[in-house]
Amino acid sequence: MGEFRGTELDELVLSSDRLTLRPWQPSDAAAVHEAMQDRSMHEFLILPDPYTAEDAVQFVTEIGTSNRRAGTGLGCALVESATGRLVGSADIRMPAPRREAANIGYVVYRPAGQRGYAAEASRALASWAFAHAVGRVEIRCAVANLASAKSALNAGFRFEGVLRGDVGTPTGMADGAVFGRLAGDPGEPIARRFAPLPADGLSDGVLSLRVLMPGDAAALLEQETDPDTVRSGFTGDAPSEAVITRTATQGGLDWLVGNAAPFAMVDVATGQVAGSLRLRQAGPPNVGGIGYAVRPPFRGRGYTTRALRLLVPWAFEVADFARLELGAKVSNIGSQRAALGAGFEADGVLRARLRHPEGTFSDEVRFAMVNPRYRSVG
Repeated sequence: MGEFRGTELDELVLSSDRLTLRPWQPSDAAAVHEAMQDRSMHEFLILPDPYTAEDAVQFVTEIGTSNRRAGTGLGCALVESATGRLVGSADIRMPAPRREAANIGYVVYRPAGQRGYAAEASRALASWAFAHAVGRVEIRCAVANLASAKSALNAGFRFEGVLRGDVGTPTGMADGAVFGRLAGDPGEPIARRFAPLPADGLSDGVLSLRVLMPGDAAALLEQETDPDTVRSGFTGDAPSEAVITRTATQGGLDWLVGNAAPFAMVDVATGQVAGSLRLRQAGPPNVGGIGYAVRPPFRGRGYTTRALRLLVPWAFEVADFARLELGAKVSNIGSQRAALGAGFEADGVLRARLRHPEGTFSDEVRFAMVNPRYRSVG
């Protein structure tokens, strides 16, 4: 698609159910300055810091209007139609000739958060782009930017993968999640892969389960590089620090769009990460596979059994799993006892299924638990 001509974009205003997407005005500077004093605005946006009144003036008069002036996109102030309140910004950068995708970015200021405004603005901008012969629109965000990822899904953008080092952040380049919509896509919200946990996680007062977070990387590294963990694995090779950091950083995104939901086991008394658990959705519908490991300082306390007991009610009653499965090498008596202690039943043995580091194979002892709502009747 070529550039727009003349002043075609200068005064263009779009509207959605609750928002007016209009050009920036000099009078918006004070509200922009106030919004950017919120430290959360600086987590993923590359902004002047401190953000001054002069920076806000430059944004509303130059930066935020540059693509309209150049005819290459549409920078918009997001305004609540009912109140006239400035609630954020959004822009779409149209594709250059022979480039396939337009790109949408957005920011919603904290007082107006949690209202779906980013998704609503994205739908309006995507519809405008499709009406101007654009075939594909993308949203990209750092993998840790879960608010942006949720907005992309709510706007009907499908998750399409992760590009390493693709997104700039205040601390450097980060892995970027890519979401896309084609002109022929329905645009309905995309369902999250896993049901959310309660805000405070799952807890029995001794152990809690919550979503794995970027700050868990150090504990996860200790766990995964421990010699006992490595020996009980499949390859005999410990994962690198970079791989572990990526796993922790992408934990929340995996809950939204991945095939496995990563949990952190947390020792309630100390607040320390005691281990990890993964719930996979890679097989038949509504069947979950479970894997787990415990950090060396917390072994021998029955935490795996506790974690499984916490997981099951949520998996059956909230996440609607019909069946949960796990397995262990025949030599891993501790893992087998943990499964039985949590109420899992023996479910057979698969011969020569789990690899030893030296290249031989162990039989796998299988365990399962069936949701009472879905027990077969014949």
